[in-house]
Amino acid sequence: MKWLRLSERSNLPTKVCKICFKEIGDKTLFNLTHKEADVCARCFQEIKMHFFKFQVLGYNAISIYRYDEKVQSLLYQFKGCFDYELLNVFFERFSRELSLRYRGYVVVPVPSYKQDDEIREFNHVEEMFKILHLPMRKLIAKTKKIKQATSTSQKRKKIGEHLVLTDNSDLSNFKILLVDDVYTTGSTMKACIKLIEKLHPKKIEVLVMSKTENK
Repeated sequence: MKWLRLSERSNLPTKVCKICFKEIGDKTLFNLTHKEADVCARCFQEIKMHFFKFQVLGYNAISIYRYDEKVQSLLYQFKGCFDYELLNVFFERFSRELSLRYRGYVVVPVPSYKQDDEIREFNHVEEMFKILHLPMRKLIAKTKKIKQATSTSQKRKKIGEHLVLTDNSDLSNFKILLVDDVYTTGSTMKACIKLIEKLHPKKIEVLVMSKTENK
């Protein structure tokens, strides 16, 4: 008798990795324990995580990945090519752990320029962090399009001039988790922290998907 794959025996469609498009099997411990995963174990291994701890203006911060070529390519495909199907691949394998780690926090995303979100039809930072299932408040807006990657160091330092609070409600009873996709010089994150500090939150922490080296 010919053995059938699990998906054929159960009449379920074959699950395919959203990065390499190959079938996701149940041959690895990872896939057995993360049946909801949309990425195969091999691709997860290629996205090297490092959970680097650092500080921003005295506040605790964590980056999940180094901003290497693999992470840069995936982020560009998600953010720049509007590949919405990739929204969960960055945090999927440890979303439960992060949800527990930041339980009781309110997520505040670092903003994109509104017109960029309208063209993309989604805000990549907001969508990426929704997998944590934490309450989210969009408290900061960007008033001008500034491309950080091509900006001079002086222009990056002035990014705070183009960020504004959209809600001045008191945050003294809230713990705030500021989130972003990439941490480079830290200018944007520092500007966001200074704005949030005006609302007197109980606590501030930072979580970023990736961080460049030596910054």
